[in-house]
Amino acid sequence: MAANGSSSLDAGHWRSKKSQAVSSILCTKAHVVMMLKITHGLPTGQEEAAAALYWQAFGEKLGKLMGPKSRGEAFFSESVNHSSVLAAMEGDQLLGIAAFKAGDKGFSDGGVGQLFRHYGLGALWRLIPLAMLERSAPDGILQMDGICVSAEARGKGVGTALLTALFDHAQAHGFDGVTLDVIDRNPRAKALYEKLGFQATGVEHTSILQPLLGFATATRMIKTLG
Repeated sequence: MAANGSSSLDAGHWRSKKSQAVSSILCTKAHVVMMLKITHGLPTGQEEAAAALYWQAFGEKLGKLMGPKSRGEAFFSESVNHSSVLAAMEGDQLLGIAAFKAGDKGFSDGGVGQLFRHYGLGALWRLIPLAMLERSAPDGILQMDGICVSAEARGKGVGTALLTALFDHAQAHGFDGVTLDVIDRNPRAKALYEKLGFQATGVEHTSILQPLLGFATATRMIKTLG
């Protein structure tokens, strides 16, 4: 299940000291110092925090489809795909996540059974629009499935650090680029992605599902790595 794009990116100054699976990052901005660890794989016990961040970033987009908030967060907490997440941690606190598709699964690997468990018969009408939100990247391109930073950590370089870790992860696993989708209601994120080297490659229209999805178009963007 893909949400794509971002509603919580920030820019900042950072420097990293990387190990094979974990990056230790000192983020500084406006005299605020944070010591981050960015790990590949959501740490066990952080499922509810990750679901809350995901809903905080994409709740406006997913609200009509996956709401109410409590039910949506419960679904994502139960179905989060740990291996598709880069987690920014400061101590035991989750400050942000960058999700991507590993195989055919993104942030959530929830199936039909989980949908029915959380939404009952309401799962039936959700199946088609949810399928429309799924994205598959071309061969050799990593599909990004959302980046989220907690409100208190924005403006401190966490989003930049997560994106850099995502690019490093993609290159380390043989990908030539990263792709994402940005909805028309998020022009600030689109502008920031353009500054980071992403280029628009196409636009998709939601057509008759616009009232349900809450946006009219989504722009596909790709950044070439290397």
